[in-house]
Amino acid sequence: MHCLKKITRLVFILFLLLFYTSLNSQTIPLEGLRSITPDEMKQHVYVLASDGMKGRDTPSTELDSCADYIAREFKSYGLTDPDQDNNYFQYFNTLKTHLSEPNILILTSQEVKEDYDLKNDFVPLHLTANKRLTNVDIVFAGYGITAPELKYDDYKNIDVNGKAVLIFKGEPQEDDTSSIFSGVKETDHAKVRIKVENARDHGAVAVILANHPTSPFRRPPNHWPSLLRHSLKDAVPLTLEESAEKKIVCVNIGRKLTEDIFENTEQDYKAIFEKIDTDLQPRSFAIKEKKITVETNLKADRKQTQNVVGYLEGYDEELKKELVVIGAHYDHVGTRNDTIVYNGADDNASGTAGVLEIAEAFGSCSSRPKRSLLFITFAGEEKGLFGSRYYADNPLFPIENTVAMLNLDMISRNDSNEVAIIGSGTSSDLKEINEMVNENINMDLAYDQEVYFRNSDHYSFYSKDVPVLFYNTKSTPDLHQPTDDPEKIIPEKMAKIGKLIFSTAWVVANKTERPNFSVIK
Repeated sequence: MHCLKKITRLVFILFLLLFYTSLNSQTIPLEGLRSITPDEMKQHVYVLASDGMKGRDTPSTELDSCADYIAREFKSYGLTDPDQDNNYFQYFNTLKTHLSEPNILILTSQEVKEDYDLKNDFVPLHLTANKRLTNVDIVFAGYGITAPELKYDDYKNIDVNGKAVLIFKGEPQEDDTSSIFSGVKETDHAKVRIKVENARDHGAVAVILANHPTSPFRRPPNHWPSLLRHSLKDAVPLTLEESAEKKIVCVNIGRKLTEDIFENTEQDYKAIFEKIDTDLQPRSFAIKEKKITVETNLKADRKQTQNVVGYLEGYDEELKKELVVIGAHYDHVGTRNDTIVYNGADDNASGTAGVLEIAEAFGSCSSRPKRSLLFITFAGEEKGLFGSRYYADNPLFPIENTVAMLNLDMISRNDSNEVAIIGSGTSSDLKEINEMVNENINMDLAYDQEVYFRNSDHYSFYSKDVPVLFYNTKSTPDLHQPTDDPEKIIPEKMAKIGKLIFSTAWVVANKTERPNFSVIK
C-alpha cells in the first residue's frame, strides 16, 4: 500500500509538471497583446498606402522607400538583421525579357517534319527556358490543372515525365456562375505561371499552351515588341530571376498547330472540353506517333528589389534553431498613366501593418519564446509571388527548420468579426492552436476560401512542406482598384486579427513539438 501511494503521488507530480509545461507554452503575454493597437495599425497603413508611395510597384523607388520604413521599424523593435550586412534586406533580381535567337518549332509525324512560323504559329512565353528539346513526346493534359481542394486533376493517371504537355488556357466551366472554380471569376489555377509550375512539378520538360477552344483568335497571343508593328508600353510581363534548372521550355501556339497536333488522333479537342465542362472529369491522353522539337531563347534586363527581414532569436538552446515565419507582401500594382494611384490599403498595406505590429508585440515582451521568429515583408507578390518564391528557394535559415508560416494578406475590410483561415488542411496542429487561442480573441473563423489557397505568399512555403495558415478578410469591389484607400480600413478589426496571429505564433514558438504537416489532397 505504501508503494502504491508513492507511485500515485509520483504520477500526480508528473501530471502537474506536464500541465504547467503545457500551460506555460499557451499563456499569451499580456504585454504583447496590449502593444497591438488599432491606432498603430492605422498609422502604418496611412504611411504605406499614401499617394506618395504611388502604389508600391515592383520594382520602384517608392517600394524601396517602403522597405526603408519597414526596416527602421524592425530595428526599433529590437529585431536584428539575419544577414547582418544587408540592412534588413534580402535582395533579388527581376527580369524584363526580350526575344533573342533562335526560336524554332518543328512537329514530326510519321517521319514527316513541318517547321512552324514564329509569330503566326508559335511564340515563346516570357518565362521560358533558353533551351533546345529534340523529338520529345507530347501528352495532352486538358487545362493543365491540379486542384486537390476541388478534387480535379488533369494529370490523373497520365505520365508526363520528360515529355511536352499540350494544355489549354482557362479553367473548367469558366462561363458557369455555379462552377466550383469560383463561378465566372477566374481562379489562380487559370494563371499561366501556375499551369507551367504544375507541369514542371509533374516532370514535364515543356509546355505547349493553346488558346481555349472557344477563342476566335487563330494566332497565338503575342506580347513581344519586336514582333509587333505597334507595341504597348511594358507589354512583356516582369519575371523573377530563377536558376536555369527551375525553368522549362514554354510556348504559346495558334490554331493551325493545335489542329495539326490533334490530327489523326481520332479526338475532337473542342468536344473534349465540352465533356470536361459537363462532368469535370479529365480527358488527358498521350498523343502517339508525334514528337516536337522546340527551342526558345530570350535575353533579359535585370533590376534589383528586396524582401525586408527582421529576426528575433529564441531562448532555448535547441529550439531556437527552428523558426516561425510571419509574413505579408508589401508591394501593390503601382499607378495607371503615372497619375491614377492604386494605393492598396487593404491589399496589402493592411497585412504589412499587421506584421509590423506583431513584430513589435514580440519585441515588447519581457521574455522571448523558445523558438526564433522571422518577420518578412515580401516584394513582388502581385507579379507572381516573387519575394516568397525567392526566399523559399534561398532561405536565410534552412527551410526544413521553419516549423510554420503565418501569412497576412488583406486583413482590414468587410465590417464584421469574421476572418478567413486558409490552408488549415496543411496542419491539424496549427488549426487546433489557432482555434484554441481564438477562444480569448472571439473572432468568427471562416474556412470557406480554400479556392484562394495558391494566391499568396504562404504557398511558396507550403511547396517546401512547411505548414501554413493564411489570414484574410475576403475580397471587396475595391480589389486592385484605385478605390482601395486607407480611409476604408477597419483598424479595430486589424488589431484583433493581429492579436490572434500573435497568440498563435507564441504558442507554436513555445511548444516542444513542431506542428504536423499534411499535403492537401
